[in-house]
Amino acid sequence: MPRKRFPRPKQLTNRNKLKKKSKVRFPILKLPRVVLLECIENLDVLEIILFSLLSKRAKSMAKLIHWNLLDITFGHDDEDPYILLTLSSNPGHTWVIRYKDFYEEEEEEESPEYSYFKSYLTGPQAKHYLFLKNDGNAIEGMKKMVELICEVFRFSICGIYIVEESQIDWIVKFQPEVRHVYIKNNVVTSVETLDHVFKNIKVTEHFVLGSIGTEKETKSKESIPYRSVSIWSSSWVTLPTVLNGNNSIIRLIDSKLTPKDINTILKEWQMGTKLQNLEYLEIEIFTTQDLESLSNEAVKDLNLTESDGNDGRPRTV
Repeated sequence: MPRKRFPRPKQLTNRNKLKKKSKVRFPILKLPRVVLLECIENLDVLEIILFSLLSKRAKSMAKLIHWNLLDITFGHDDEDPYILLTLSSNPGHTWVIRYKDFYEEEEEEESPEYSYFKSYLTGPQAKHYLFLKNDGNAIEGMKKMVELICEVFRFSICGIYIVEESQIDWIVKFQPEVRHVYIKNNVVTSVETLDHVFKNIKVTEHFVLGSIGTEKETKSKESIPYRSVSIWSSSWVTLPTVLNGNNSIIRLIDSKLTPKDINTILKEWQMGTKLQNLEYLEIEIFTTQDLESLSNEAVKDLNLTESDGNDGRPRTV
């Protein structure tokens, strides 16, 4: 995912530095329980997270509030991990947690010393950031933060972008069922690691895998146990992998499947003996064979129908 910068007009930027020392401190945790709960209910999403970090009692009080549906994504762009939060009751607002040096710019007269908030307004959309102090181990810090958010708001992770192998073991232990999983290039380094992912992480919506980081030629005949899959470097995916699966959506980029393999897949799909759940199939291959002969071989002996102009998923071969 490319790094994006958002406009920083001075009038649209709102920074509230968290002071290390304050002359006046309000004993909020000493308030009566009913009053304290009402105060917590009126906090912003990011303020609630910071409040829950104050103490065990603060966290236990925050957990008593009934929150609306919160989508939690553990993301990563370039070298920077982040947590993306969206709330069903505020569709125009997005909350993001990341480390403070991501959006700092050279023209700023003074770089903030401690964690702080920033908001960016773009039309009707607003993005609210909490920048935390970087302790040099961003991934581990974000894991702990995600665990805290899930505990306080009582919602699970809806998506995770995995950039290092330690995240695989972490998600297996913490939350083995996730709606969306994206594994970056070279995180998976062997068929054994891939098998570990397939057997221990249940992906309910969409699974995306980059290249497998190994010099050895890797092949697999095992099916991919997810409803929707996108494999960006799919040379390891063989004909049995496709035919033995129950996938609804398959996208194979940089595939080593031959035109004959594709012909077999299409025949099985059309006959309905296999691939009974398949709704959409995309296979991208690189070959020196001319396009016409490749196409003829791929659709040989198939009962084809002309396109009806529908730009959606094909209903027939």
